[in-house]
Amino acid sequence: MSSCSRTIPGLDASGEENFDGFGDTGDIDATESLLDIGMETEEEELGEESPNEEDGEQNGSAEHVVFGRAQILEMEFANPDEACRFYEQYSRAKGFAMRQGKKLKNRKGEIVRYTYLCNREGFRDRKWLEMQDRKREHKVVTRCGCQAEMRIKQKAESNNWYVSRFVDEHNHDLLPAKFVSYLPAYRKISDVDRAHMESLRQVGISIPKIYESIAAQAGGFNLVPFTKRDMYNVVRRQRAMQSGDVNAALQYFNVCARRDDNMYWQYQVGAEQNMCDLFWSDGRSQDDYKLFGDVLAFDATYGRNKYNLPVIVFSGVNHHNQTCVFGAAMVSSETQASYVWVLSKFLECMGGKAPKAVITDGDKSMRFAIQEVFPEAHHRLCAWHLLKNATVNVCKPRFTTLLRNCMLADVEVEEFERQWEAMMDECLVREVEWVKDLYTKKMAWATAYIRGCFYAGLRTTSRCESLHAKMGRFVERRYGILDFVTNFQRCVEFLRDNEEELDFRSLYGSPVLQTQFPELEKSGAVNYTREIFLRFREALKSSVRVTIVECKKLEDRTVYVTQKYRRPQSRWTVAHHFGTDSFFCSCMRMESFGLPCVHILAVLVQLDIGYLPKSLVLQRWSKTAKVEIEGPSIMNEPGEANEVYRSRMGAFLQHCKRLARVACMRESDFKSCLDRIVEETYVLEMKNGVGTAAQGSAAGGQDGVRDPVAVRTKGTGRAQEPFGCRGIKRRKCSNC
Repeated sequence: MSSCSRTIPGLDASGEENFDGFGDTGDIDATESLLDIGMETEEEELGEESPNEEDGEQNGSAEHVVFGRAQILEMEFANPDEACRFYEQYSRAKGFAMRQGKKLKNRKGEIVRYTYLCNREGFRDRKWLEMQDRKREHKVVTRCGCQAEMRIKQKAESNNWYVSRFVDEHNHDLLPAKFVSYLPAYRKISDVDRAHMESLRQVGISIPKIYESIAAQAGGFNLVPFTKRDMYNVVRRQRAMQSGDVNAALQYFNVCARRDDNMYWQYQVGAEQNMCDLFWSDGRSQDDYKLFGDVLAFDATYGRNKYNLPVIVFSGVNHHNQTCVFGAAMVSSETQASYVWVLSKFLECMGGKAPKAVITDGDKSMRFAIQEVFPEAHHRLCAWHLLKNATVNVCKPRFTTLLRNCMLADVEVEEFERQWEAMMDECLVREVEWVKDLYTKKMAWATAYIRGCFYAGLRTTSRCESLHAKMGRFVERRYGILDFVTNFQRCVEFLRDNEEELDFRSLYGSPVLQTQFPELEKSGAVNYTREIFLRFREALKSSVRVTIVECKKLEDRTVYVTQKYRRPQSRWTVAHHFGTDSFFCSCMRMESFGLPCVHILAVLVQLDIGYLPKSLVLQRWSKTAKVEIEGPSIMNEPGEANEVYRSRMGAFLQHCKRLARVACMRESDFKSCLDRIVEETYVLEMKNGVGTAAQGSAAGGQDGVRDPVAVRTKGTGRAQEPFGCRGIKRRKCSNC
């Protein structure tokens, strides 16, 4: 705050100027803190107008008796802080708030006079009232030139401070006692409440819900010494201390890298140093990609952050046939260049290992980027999106039904071509441009042509949509980059916890055998995870409907011709190679999904084999799929250290429960213990580089990166359009 110096005479005890009591009759240099008569800040700040207010006083009401003017003029105080606390409690009891005013210094630089004012002293600067280009509505005027004040001076003989001037007349109405707590000067969030609020925010609980929780603990909303707006202000100031949203997120990645050596993140900025694109992946995601990265699915989702940046989540299928996350990215534009950059960083993060198969929704920019970065990968288009586009571009329900049959039917290429021609003749769509273009891409969507390419059972991006829905439980539209990243990682941890639960279910106990082939069924239960075993058992049950109609013995193999019951036109050949003890079927289900088909299982039954050959047990579906990498990288910590950490935590929690039982019996014990715990927690967080203390401490190393600019994408929706620009949404029937 600016200050000025001027030479003034003294004041006597009656209000006239005199400094004889200070033993210095010379001129006095008075350093005055200028009165804040300008516009109040747009956001109500907390705790700045009530100096030296102690945490223990905020919850209680003023217990001081309201003294008269004559009594206050006779008072003396040991120091200015004591006088400030007295006037603060006096103002609370009277129904107004105080703030500190002028300070006068003598030539030696010593403060010789303090002034405490009513918070409504002074006037708002006229220039703020006359501003023409305001974006917000004016805040109510609270400054009305109130003259109420208390001045104190120091006695030379005792060094005590006495009241030299006291004015108790206000030119405004004083507030009733029930409204005093709403004054900004008396609203303060304690360190305990801040820590409680931050811990709840980290698990995705909103500010209103946290406020309700604190009110329930306090015994009512009227006993909470702050408002929801004050809580939002605390969050805003914390973000401001982190040198921007993006820099705070980068600092978060740095903190994660201390615990995870494989933590990877990259970003690029635009011409004005605004972040454009961001990609990140932790060590466990990279380990999962090493095992299950043969199939990659990704799609963009919208409305997940306040900048409207599209979010791309790279996912796959683990050994439980459950979605697992390999990485995530945020892009400012859905252009080919942005997708090329993201896919290049993904490839770099994964050590140059490209996926064998990729499935997307068919976005043009995304398709070209995949061809450039993953030229060897087979690209499959989402069946659901194709059928949706067929409904829009052709508008014939019969065509959509026939297209679905052509797309998903597990038939030979010749049969597919026959069905396609029949569909063209029946629906009369041979000359439709969209249909012509679709036919040229048949290698990317027709099962007849895709058969033999491993896709782990994926035919649509529905898993991506399901993952986006799960993510919606953890992230919100109003989140910035830091909040999105931290809560997205919570979502990933949630998925990993589900995976560990499925690992337990697969290892604990044995399923009840239900088929006519108990040896084969037991072999499947031993090798496969529980979810995959259930699929295997269904195929084993169906194998009884398959018969072997022909057997050809060759030099190195035997070829079996199989047929389904009462379906002579459905024949498949199974080749058994003696040297490698491997089986190959013309339906290519083993190559497409990784599980033996009913035809191979029928041959195993015919040969009286009571176990599954190793060639029929794909490692990615087995219980031991993650044995090779179970260690430091998969757990982010050494296995032994992790067990020690868990045992320590268990023992510590037991003592915390004992402490909680006795500390909560008395209010004084509760506050004392809680304050010490919060203080020790903060110190340990700073020491170990974890928690909010570490995250908010120093983000200055990345202060050159600015927050991204809000963008508008194809998935933004009508909510972002100005109301007058929205057209009338026409209703359509299901056929249209």
